[in-house]
Amino acid sequence: MSRTSPASFLKHASDVANFYGFRPAREIEKAAANRLEKRRGANSFDTVAHVNAMYLALRPGEPSLSYYASPTPTFLPKAMAPRESGEFGLQVIGSNDSVGEVVLLKTLSAILTEWGSIIQRVRVNATGDKDSQQRFMRELSTYIKKQLGHFQECCKESGALNPLTPYSCDNLECRAVLSSGPRSMNFLSEKSRGHFRTVLEHLENLGLPYEIDDLLLGDARDPHFAFAIDLEQEDATVLMATGGRFDDYLRRISGHKEGVGVAASIYFRKQGAAAASFKGAGKSNIPKIYFVQLGTRAKLQGLTVVDMLREARIPVSQSFDATHLSPQLMAAKELGVPFMLIMGQREALDGTIIVRSTQNSSQQIVSLAHLPRFLKTLNK
Repeated sequence: MSRTSPASFLKHASDVANFYGFRPAREIEKAAANRLEKRRGANSFDTVAHVNAMYLALRPGEPSLSYYASPTPTFLPKAMAPRESGEFGLQVIGSNDSVGEVVLLKTLSAILTEWGSIIQRVRVNATGDKDSQQRFMRELSTYIKKQLGHFQECCKESGALNPLTPYSCDNLECRAVLSSGPRSMNFLSEKSRGHFRTVLEHLENLGLPYEIDDLLLGDARDPHFAFAIDLEQEDATVLMATGGRFDDYLRRISGHKEGVGVAASIYFRKQGAAAASFKGAGKSNIPKIYFVQLGTRAKLQGLTVVDMLREARIPVSQSFDATHLSPQLMAAKELGVPFMLIMGQREALDGTIIVRSTQNSSQQIVSLAHLPRFLKTLNK
């Protein structure tokens, strides 16, 4: 595989996303076609989020995992040239808890590292829920007004209109002024602080180095939690990966409370990529396994199982419903997969997993230590 070809990168990213249970946005759009309204002028992020929200209205309680590719990213960081940049996006819509973040970050990490990029660090910041953001914005507005005279001309006018605008500026003097300002993390509510703390624990469990970046602000979607992935070396194709939790924004654009969730974008150099390359990123592998994870512990332990499935090259469709098994049994039969893997709290503690046949409902309990060998028999 060429490490300088955007078409190769899109194929690689799609393949990894598929194995972690993400589906092409076009497939979800077809499934929700009777509930969709035409959205003129919407960018890729908004369109996919709207599609996911409609899909969730049809299948409530089950987060929707999707990916898409776009030659014209809308929420492109200002330092990047729109004409040179493409986007590979991932969304986990309908997930209120931090498992959404860990699945997204795990998938991003796999895409980048298997492409050959070495992750130097993950910069993170949190502004929290509406109340947290409002308290921070009041303090920040007062600070920016007092400091306008210390900003460069590039930020004086924009900072007066919107105190978050200077955070998108790369000027060192402007950033020095912001560094002495209020920190959004100091205004988090107890609930938002707990969520942020859990996300950081997930990053540690994934082995991803991270650091708090108080200047990681200014995204027009007002994320509750934001991150940016820095690479050790400049990559010939990958430019940057950013994302976060966009609950309020997703609710606004979808008009549905199910619109909560997390999303991320990998920006890459698109020179040489034909339009067909972006459309070709919307093909999914046919799953052989439907993987149900019941409970938070099982969801986290389940990432190890997905890695085993990828090692055995067995495509998987995932379920993140934490409480109900019956709908997942029906979904597995609809997909026509021959086997289900079921992991609940007990299995996660015991280091086991249930393997169930969808044809005759026979099942057996398999130790995770023996799962790779068992999977080889399924892949024959």
